[in-house]
Amino acid sequence: MRRVTFLVLLALLAGACADVIQTQVPPPGAFNLYFRSQNVKPGMSRAEVEAVMGPPQIREQGDFRQGRYLLYFYRTHSMDYDGSNTVRGGYTPLVFQNDVLLGMGKREYLRAVDRSWTEQIAPAPWQRSW
Repeated sequence: MRRVTFLVLLALLAGACADVIQTQVPPPGAFNLYFRSQNVKPGMSRAEVEAVMGPPQIREQGDFRQGRYLLYFYRTHSMDYDGSNTVRGGYTPLVFQNDVLLGMGKREYLRAVDRSWTEQIAPAPWQRSW
């Protein structure tokens, strides 16, 4: 009887081990990009930004009401959270117009793409696994 009780208890404990919460681990180099982004200032040219940050992980271009924008996205965080200034799961956006950096971060991105600050951003149509 003790042996059966022990085996049942062991099976329950082993089953509970499968419910471990997995945290997101930042991709390699994310912190380097975050620290390098501190050296990027509005008014820099696109070439100067790429010299500091390297090539962007995602690049988008679009025409909006206020003109044509070039958007660079660098993965600087493992996820979005309040105060991170990121969009789309940890990407920091850099907003260019006429090859000059207008600004960086969530607020500048939303201003460029004509969205309100409180509007929820739709998830990206693609998925990345890091």
